[in-house]
Amino acid sequence: MSSKMREARYFEEHQDNPPAGPNLDNVEKPNSAMSEEIAAAQSPPYSAFTTTQKKWIIFIAALAGWFSAASSFIYFPAIPFLARDTGVSVEDINLTVTSYLIASGIFPSITGDAADRYGRRPVFIVCLSVYAAINVGLAVQRSFASLFVLRMVQSAAISGTFSIAYGIIGDLTTPENRGGYTGFISVFPNTAPSVAPLISGLLLIRWSWPSIFWFLVIASSTELLIIIFFLPETCRSIVGNGSTRPPLINRPPIPALCPSSQWNEARKSDNQTQSGRPNPLSVLSLLRNRATLVAVCCYAIYYTIYSCLQASLSTVFVDTYKVSGLIAGVSYIPFGVACATSSYLAGRVIDRDYRKTAQPRGMSIDEFRGNDISKVPIEYARLRTNKYYIALCAPLIAGYGWALQLKVHMALALVLQFLIGFTIQPLFTSLNTLLVDFHPDRSSSAQAANNLVRCELAAAGLAVLDIMLRALGPGWSFIIFAVIHSLTLPALWILGKQGPKWR
Repeated sequence: MSSKMREARYFEEHQDNPPAGPNLDNVEKPNSAMSEEIAAAQSPPYSAFTTTQKKWIIFIAALAGWFSAASSFIYFPAIPFLARDTGVSVEDINLTVTSYLIASGIFPSITGDAADRYGRRPVFIVCLSVYAAINVGLAVQRSFASLFVLRMVQSAAISGTFSIAYGIIGDLTTPENRGGYTGFISVFPNTAPSVAPLISGLLLIRWSWPSIFWFLVIASSTELLIIIFFLPETCRSIVGNGSTRPPLINRPPIPALCPSSQWNEARKSDNQTQSGRPNPLSVLSLLRNRATLVAVCCYAIYYTIYSCLQASLSTVFVDTYKVSGLIAGVSYIPFGVACATSSYLAGRVIDRDYRKTAQPRGMSIDEFRGNDISKVPIEYARLRTNKYYIALCAPLIAGYGWALQLKVHMALALVLQFLIGFTIQPLFTSLNTLLVDFHPDRSSSAQAANNLVRCELAAAGLAVLDIMLRALGPGWSFIIFAVIHSLTLPALWILGKQGPKWR
């Protein structure tokens, strides 16, 4: 029987009536698994949303988050044209890139905390509404001062949307299937570095740079309408597992993606919705947890190396191989394709690793209600294959640097870029999944804290990248990155061993 048919039958049998007790005739089943099965039969499902509803909700949320990364990369091809039309130098326009990065590190702390307090849906609507309006302003402005300020506000409006998307992952998924959904959502930020500059280049061929912002207005407004009409509230402090009817502001006019139980009965939530103003500093309190701090610091190191690799394509790669603007844009595609493909596959591996960790300990795998992760070494389960990715990725990073240093054929450098992207992306996916495991009720805030640390460390790394390249050359510079990358292996090993004690 297919998984969809099994799920449909499950909800038909158990939505209105409590399920019958488990079959206790199987004497070979471990006692812990039998006890878990009995407890599971007496508890409601973790999420009342069906698998199809979950997939559509996560797709809509991930698409909203795509604009966060796309807004940065779609901007780069227009920089010389903006400098010409605003009467300033390219170096001045680059300050608007810096301001965008600074804002993208800070403001998700506000939106992430707000999404955990007031719900995912209203914060999504506010963010995309402001974002669309700001893009109108960017399309019609013609001065550097306006461009500088509006780019910061643009970043403030949209940069937190991926934190909200990961919050939805925590709302809807159990540890058993969380990796697959996290892998799916990770595909979207990894397509932006390849797709967004291509969109920008095509628009610039036919029209001038304002067309880029008009495109963002139209695309984000379409996404906004989809969210307004279809996206249900998933925040567990408001709707529980989805069966509690939320306040009016958190309800979509078209309930196609809402659980039927939410509309058949108006239950009062047992959870207490947080009140008060969003506190951006509250997300930093999550870093007092040692396991969270180690995971976030390792993630920030990987992201810094990732950002320096991306930056090298637009600087060292172009200077080394003397390629044209079109070829330079196409050179982003292998890395982006590798990251997008790897993130999806890594999600499947992460779910498999969870099953391989839980089943030998006598735990049944219940994707509907979820297992108590206090009984599972979740840190080991999520990180058990990372040592292989680190061992493969570090020498590839060093090899890429020396390929540029020795000016070998461009094809080798692109192949190394592809392989680096394929081996570094599973590290992001596993750590993102682990952060949601650590903080399922504050997963948006956890991602906001992660975003703050990774963006600031990446900004520091990019600031010293040119200095390192001039002083040491690409070969030794990327060897240093490879060594730093390797140092995360003992840190993750300690997290896997000590994590359960640190909870």
